Amino acid sequence: MTLGLWESAYPPGLSRGLPKRHHIVSYLVVTSNEDHSELQKRLCPNEEEVSACAWLEPSIIEAIVTFTDEKEAPRKLPDGLPPTVKITTLCDGLMKDTELPTLVLLNTGEDVERVSDGTKYALQLWLDNLKSQNHL
Repeated sequence: MTLGLWESAYPPGLSRGLPKRHHIVSYLVVTSNEDHSELQKRLCPNEEEVSACAWLEPSIIEAIVTFTDEKEAPRKLPDGLPPTVKITTLCDGLMKDTELPTLVLLNTGEDVERVSDGTKYALQLWLDNLKSQNHL
């Protein structure tokens, strides 16, 4: 099922120069009878497209979408969230599991490691989809 579309340009604002890249990202929902550990074994992300991926609980997703450029990122981790999350990084064709501080996922602003605006948009759509199906 198509969750949504996001139009993206880089750099993200004309104040930073004319666009050098422009694309449309389509976000999809895929339903599976397998759990995330089984799906992880068959995951083959394209290193030219992504540098990392993760399976996250809805509570972490809710925290990620709460913080936008209009709402400054927290300096300390909100209650109930784990200090780190397991992510899978890609480097030289290999996938490696590592721990990432959860606060990094809550970062906002420019020129910092953060979850992109387009991904936050898709995550909010995913949460809305879960809620409409009474899964949250």
